[in-house]
Amino acid sequence: MTMIGAERSDTKVEVILGVDTHLDFHVVVAVDHLLGRRLLGESSVPTTTKGYERLLCWAEGFGPVRCAGIEGTSSYGALSSPAT
Repeated sequence: MTMIGAERSDTKVEVILGVDTHLDFHVVVAVDHLLGRRLLGESSVPTTTKGYERLLCWAEGFGPVRCAGIEGTSSYGALSSPAT
């Protein structure tokens, strides 16, 4: 996972995620909902179950995730059932 400009503080935040989907990886940004459009961080994860789990752990590290916007480009942004 690549992290760029990750900023963490003791201030309470609510996180909004924006996800740009690709075939082999997804790029995600975390923005602070309560304090405006402050960028909390940017990350890139592989399009695997483990990659999605890492994405959620990374995002939840900033605070509770309020919502996410996922760009859908054909099948790249399509949601599927997670492997159990």
